[in-house]
Amino acid sequence: MKLDGVLAIRQSWCQPGEPILLCVGADAGSTRFDLAGLDWQGRPAKGGLGKVAGAFGNAAAGVVDAAFAGSGPEDGGADTPHVVVWGPRPDGIATRLCRPSARSWLVLTPRRLAQVSLVEEPAEPEPEKSLLDRVSGFAKSARDVFGGKSPYPPHQPVATAEVTTVAEVPREQIGAVSLSERKLPRQYQVRDVHALRVSFVDGSGLDVLTSAPENAQRLLAMANGQG
Repeated sequence: MKLDGVLAIRQSWCQPGEPILLCVGADAGSTRFDLAGLDWQGRPAKGGLGKVAGAFGNAAAGVVDAAFAGSGPEDGGADTPHVVVWGPRPDGIATRLCRPSARSWLVLTPRRLAQVSLVEEPAEPEPEKSLLDRVSGFAKSARDVFGGKSPYPPHQPVATAEVTTVAEVPREQIGAVSLSERKLPRQYQVRDVHALRVSFVDGSGLDVLTSAPENAQRLLAMANGQG
């Protein structure tokens, strides 16, 4: 079993001497869009919805609520998105940086901000097993799990998944990193959230969401290399 996440990113993606300041999950299910031309899921908006919904950082929260009132239950009033992309048009830096991907992360370093994802490995065909072999293998796995046996043997290197760049921007294209607040559409149980706001030089940006102001402060410190 290969580990992914920060360890894999550090080993297979970072350049020598490049520290990770911030890493946040940003797959398609946890990223939403608050900008002109796209709906909340990042699809091309129908009619004028995209222009109404593009509050550009949620300055017009009431208008955003009205625009998303008819959104289906797919967000379910459940999990708060990790990232909200915002901006005045659908082709800005932030939109190009946050592309739909099944398993991806946003990674901030002193040199760049990037979306990275796992490299898909071809599935290896499993040899045919008899019923007895399958039952025996299941029993052994159950014993290992309930016996607390680690899948990573001691004193051996831990294998990590390979990570690749989906999109990235140099640090020079980040205009500011600050704190902000955001009101989410009414289908979410938690609507008033705090954010680490990354603003790009073209007027677009992204908000990394959290429920508490102290968490946002912590994210800001980490982004500034003080974590």
